Amino acid sequence: MIIKFTNYTDSIHDLDFDETVESVGLGKPFLGDVKLKVRMDKSHSQIVLNCDLDTEAELVCDRCNEEFVGKLNRKFKLIYLFGEKPEDSETPDLYYLSLENDKIKLNGDVVDYAVLSIPMKNLCKENCKGLCPHCGTNLNHSSCECGKEEVNPVWAPLLKLKNNSKNK
Repeated sequence: MIIKFTNYTDSIHDLDFDETVESVGLGKPFLGDVKLKVRMDKSHSQIVLNCDLDTEAELVCDRCNEEFVGKLNRKFKLIYLFGEKPEDSETPDLYYLSLENDKIKLNGDVVDYAVLSIPMKNLCKENCKGLCPHCGTNLNHSSCECGKEEVNPVWAPLLKLKNNSKNK
């Protein structure tokens, strides 16, 4: 994903990229294509890229442990300034373009933001019931035959106290 920005006038331009995950540099768990919509705001001193990234990944549900394909989306902004980079510049997503440079390569940022788009908690569906903690039955497909759960003997005195307070 390369933008040759010298081909564009100073104004706002909409660009669309659609490439395979392998050509961008992504591996597993990503699959299919990476779609990137870019709104480029180019001026004489800077280029601002507002990006919208869409891809899919093969994930494992944290509740029921089943594999599913999740749709991932991430919005991000990149700013490119023309000129030399100052020594004390440590701002993320702020890049400097030398006068000899006429292209912006987006693959590295696309890989980074695609990985960041993977949620910390993966659910196959919002109302996933998960697994039975005793027999391991997937409660999304069937109900288990475990019956009432056993009480840890450590808590027996508290349960007795609770039952006594209900009877009063």
